[in-house]
Amino acid sequence: MALPPPGNVAPAEWPPAPIAPLSAGSVPAFPASTFDQGAEFGAPGGLSPQQPEPAWMKYPLSGQRGHIIVFANEKGGVGKSTSAFHTCIALCNAGEKVAALDVDLRQLTLHRALWARQESEREYGVRLPGPEQIMLVQQNEAELEEKLRMARIHHDFIVIDVGGHDSPIARRAIFMADTIVTPVNDSFIDLDMLGRINPRTGEFQTLGNFARLVEHLKEPGLAIRPKPLDWVVMQNRSRNFATKNERKVLDALGQIAPVAGFRIIPGLRERVTYRELFPMGLTLFDLQAIPGLGKLQPAAREEIWAMLRALKLPSDALAKAIARPAEAE
Repeated sequence: MALPPPGNVAPAEWPPAPIAPLSAGSVPAFPASTFDQGAEFGAPGGLSPQQPEPAWMKYPLSGQRGHIIVFANEKGGVGKSTSAFHTCIALCNAGEKVAALDVDLRQLTLHRALWARQESEREYGVRLPGPEQIMLVQQNEAELEEKLRMARIHHDFIVIDVGGHDSPIARRAIFMADTIVTPVNDSFIDLDMLGRINPRTGEFQTLGNFARLVEHLKEPGLAIRPKPLDWVVMQNRSRNFATKNERKVLDALGQIAPVAGFRIIPGLRERVTYRELFPMGLTLFDLQAIPGLGKLQPAAREEIWAMLRALKLPSDALAKAIARPAEAE
């Protein structure tokens, strides 16, 4: 018995003519490029040769994973850019592939130092190791994440300098970090961002805003990093002979550290040579290539090495370069 035609089909057009089977020669040929672009059977929509690949296909997380070091403190003027710059150059001198990214959009201090380094190369006719600089065009979290995804494939380390204030892009950088370095000066004003200390009794009261921010971002970030976040607080611009106030600051840091979850390491002292070389994009170790600019200072050199040793970065090449003589044997 024949089925009645659908309501929108005339009786004369029903039933439809049978479909002839396809012969081998009548099967349409698909260009190989269709499948080369990923348009395989069952893929959602596939990709035509004219369609660009999405970023997650171009730069998969399974590629080489670079170690992200973020220099961050919501308090400005603590030596973030100077410390980030010296870390960049030390890793490059050790032969590591390094990328540098400055998200302090108002200052761009790290990038300015690296541009000055290129100018010094041309002026003095020397080759100075340096990182690849990454620039953000749209200045948003999505672009930052995409740039870092690319950089992790091609670089061993990515050094990021963030602004001295809270911002969405700074939070994204901290979220994706493997190591956070927070330089502080020997001042109780600087400690407020890490923790509150009773000025009369010296007792710990509560965590500061920046410490709470890191605590908030630390646990979710475990999904994208293989090891727990290493948060380091670096004592910068201290003097050769500690004052009573500096000793109090160190004691206060010792109380805050176990609660906030950071390590305390020595940083860079207040030295004229850092202020003179930094605007030219140079470090003490570049004086070997440009001896006319000054003499090497063994104490300052060891100070930089001590900072880098304390960071405990996952680089065998750097560890060998900065090892003490007894350790290198």
